[in-house]
Amino acid sequence: MKPNHVVFAAVMASSFFLAPDDSQAAEWKKGMSSPEIKQIQQRLKEQGFFTYSKATGYFGAITEEAVKAFQRAMNLPATGIVDDATYAKLKSAPASNDALAVGSRGVAVSDLQRRLKQLGYFRYPQITGYYGAVTADAVRQFQRANGLPETGRADRATMERLKQKETSQTAPSSDVLTVGARSDQVRELQQQLKQLGYFTYPDITGYYGVLTADAVRRFQRDNGLPVTGAVDNQTAARLANAVKAKATPPAATERSTIRLSIGARGDDVKRIQTKLKELGYFTHPEATGYYGTATADAVRRFQQAAKLPATGVVDSETYERLIGQAPAVKVDVIELVADAAELLGAPYVWGGDAPEEGFDCSGFIFYLFQQQGVTVPRTVALMWNAGTAVSAPEVGDIVFFATTVSGPSHAGIYIGNGQFVHSGASTGVTISRLDQSYWKQRYLGAKRLF
Repeated sequence: MKPNHVVFAAVMASSFFLAPDDSQAAEWKKGMSSPEIKQIQQRLKEQGFFTYSKATGYFGAITEEAVKAFQRAMNLPATGIVDDATYAKLKSAPASNDALAVGSRGVAVSDLQRRLKQLGYFRYPQITGYYGAVTADAVRQFQRANGLPETGRADRATMERLKQKETSQTAPSSDVLTVGARSDQVRELQQQLKQLGYFTYPDITGYYGVLTADAVRRFQRDNGLPVTGAVDNQTAARLANAVKAKATPPAATERSTIRLSIGARGDDVKRIQTKLKELGYFTHPEATGYYGTATADAVRRFQQAAKLPATGVVDSETYERLIGQAPAVKVDVIELVADAAELLGAPYVWGGDAPEEGFDCSGFIFYLFQQQGVTVPRTVALMWNAGTAVSAPEVGDIVFFATTVSGPSHAGIYIGNGQFVHSGASTGVTISRLDQSYWKQRYLGAKRLF
């Protein structure tokens, strides 16, 4: 079972069952609840192992993983149970005040984020100077890749290893370019991938990190090559041919004349309808080859998601962007809801759509689907328009409410058992029930976005 699944199972279980009384227990373990466990969580938090926003006193999956991480760091058996030996170590271990951890702010955090970004681990667009969940995840990935304890804290050992990586990264001696390479060849590769629309990072860095590897994988997948994320001779040759073909004037001239709107007919219309249907925007049973209002509406939704002018008319840029899109990704609803469970307690922030800052209701949904590789509209109204109506929600469907106007103004993700997870203005990310009087009176329906 994946860690996310464990978190999800624990959160869901805690919604229905009371934790057992551990007042007579000689050791602390998953399922127990007591003031002593709250102290253990606080101590683990001081050490950087317990990253939940507050000590709860309940020993759930998050606490268990924190205990295991601490035990590994202390060379103890990683049982996830606080026995006498673990408790003694925990009480005697000094707090690591010199380490950066969740909640830290300032220049040192900004410097850490820049180093992690340069190495391809920190993928948030901006350097924020705040050590939140995204930074902690990037640190864990770096620690995992470098044989360090996966605490998510930037301690002295982690910072020292980061400095070593900065000074020692060089391009591989073989003909294959892969993660870790740094050279003019990588710079040229990134320029080629950017020209073809695969490398979307704003800067050409010359460093082969996870963003470059992801762009290479997408190119390989679209061109029938082994999806390795590394550039061998075959991938390099296919890239060169693709760049050359894109730069050929006749093809560019032919495509620049594309302009499809209501009333148009033909194979080009059928082709865009087929692609829109693949991506979940065109819901008509079949591609008709006729450009009517249903096609124009589907085009508008695609343009909004792709941040293009939402005209409903397929011009050359819309055509190229649409045809180049990968097919819709199937959502793993268990992963989706498990990711949501990890964000419980995150603050409500108007316009927010990232863990570093907080979420509004649509930003929370947008972020979670983005983690699944699926782009959904950014606002509640657009989600309502884009989704396929379902008579009864299933796990992963979006449930909509009219809270301030007659139309949809609030939404959440259905997680089963009559519950949904959402970011409320007064609660932040939380779990609510559809049969609660407030939500029941305002419920509009459910729609599926995948």
